[in-house]
Amino acid sequence: MTREQLEKAYENALNDAAKQLSYRDLSKASLIEKLIAKGHSEDAAEYAAAYLENKNFLNDTRYAQMLLKSYARKGYGTRRIKQELKKRGISNDDADEVYSEYETDYSVLHSLLDKKLKGDVSDKKEIQKAIAFLQRRGFSWSEIKKALDEYINEHIEY
Repeated sequence: MTREQLEKAYENALNDAAKQLSYRDLSKASLIEKLIAKGHSEDAAEYAAAYLENKNFLNDTRYAQMLLKSYARKGYGTRRIKQELKKRGISNDDADEVYSEYETDYSVLHSLLDKKLKGDVSDKKEIQKAIAFLQRRGFSWSEIKKALDEYINEHIEY
């Protein structure tokens, strides 16, 4: 490849990368993967991602924070959110950095429990179903236990 062809390839990759980011935020790894899938060389894709990262148009930490907030609002727990971050190409270091500031919102757990139990804490089978539901959403046992204990104490009839 001549120097001009190489520069053109890098410019095309950069244009496609900018176009991808105009639709929505992506992780660096996801952007590189998309560019390669569109036929750009790995070098050109990495160049474009590095350039956009250097200009702060691409920022994995910012993207991870946005994803964490979005999935937390939707009622997902830490484990599930970490899976989503990894699936979207966020490194463990970036995920850990974002999670260092994260605290579980127990009001979300309470509303999910209320959705499943509707205030009735007398049926152990329904409580088990609610626990399984929360586990599938990615909440840890300690988070579920704390929320469930609070929920039961609010709804127990003396």
